Amino acid sequence: MLIAIGGGLAAPDLRCWAVDAAELPGFRTEPMAAMLPVFLAGCTRLKPQFNRACAAASRVPRGDEAAMRAFLQTYFEAQYLGTDMVSGYYELSLRGSRVPAPGFSVPVLRPPANPQRWSKSEIEAGRLEGQGLEILYLRSRADLFFLHLQGSGRVRLTDGSEVRLGTIASNNRRQVSTEQLFGDAPIPGRDLSIPGIRAWLDANPAGEARLERDQSYVFFRETPELSPYFGPLGRFGLPLVPLRSAAVDDRVVPLGSLIWLETRASADQQPLPHLGVAHDTGDQIRGKARVDLYFGWGTEAEQVGGRQWERGQVWVLVPR
Repeated sequence: MLIAIGGGLAAPDLRCWAVDAAELPGFRTEPMAAMLPVFLAGCTRLKPQFNRACAAASRVPRGDEAAMRAFLQTYFEAQYLGTDMVSGYYELSLRGSRVPAPGFSVPVLRPPANPQRWSKSEIEAGRLEGQGLEILYLRSRADLFFLHLQGSGRVRLTDGSEVRLGTIASNNRRQVSTEQLFGDAPIPGRDLSIPGIRAWLDANPAGEARLERDQSYVFFRETPELSPYFGPLGRFGLPLVPLRSAAVDDRVVPLGSLIWLETRASADQQPLPHLGVAHDTGDQIRGKARVDLYFGWGTEAEQVGGRQWERGQVWVLVPR
């Protein structure tokens, strides 16, 4: 059962609703051996109850599907969390300039000494100018809004180089959902996916006035330490893995835990991989079975991940 403490959620009582991993849908056919190094990479960050499983994982032969399946069945039980929405997020691709230039006038900022002091309107009015906080400049307020929303991005500069950005702080104002901001906008087909909203704003720049309703503001840092072949760092402190890393409500699901999903891609209704790992959190990811799945980077990730909104069943694998 889930125990409420002080209005929040405590860790689940792991004795309830647990089933053998072999009973999970797709367990006997899911390719999962590639997830072994992903799990092992987080073992030094996991709590002591994972020690026995981590020690055993180091002895599982790499690439052996049967051995990986046996490992999960031996060292974990699957606790059913319920059914909720599975959304998608991705590393945004943008264009930018190191200096203000025609077409590039919206700054991406490093955090000031007190990130929580100012609202977005105050920051956009110039409260932080003159402090040397500008990292680079984007084309529009809409581009900056979606960078804030996704939390990470790859920015192609005018000289052809690429800068990767990751969230480091915020002003701690409540983030307003895209549906609240654009639900009554005249978007063709009422396409409230992120690609749909971005396309509408590109064609209707006056629609950026709606962004004033959201006074949250996110500050960034450059992340040159990341390999271009890996995703950004999640809240767990490890690079995100496309279609395997997920943002969860960490009041319920401990970061670093393996999770099992039964859901489909909204774009084509094809089944998504079942075995994932709780690598991240999100301001709007609340609820024991609410999951935001990381889709990667690039045009396909944006088009597919940005439209992901599908019900799914969720289990967390807990150490025996």
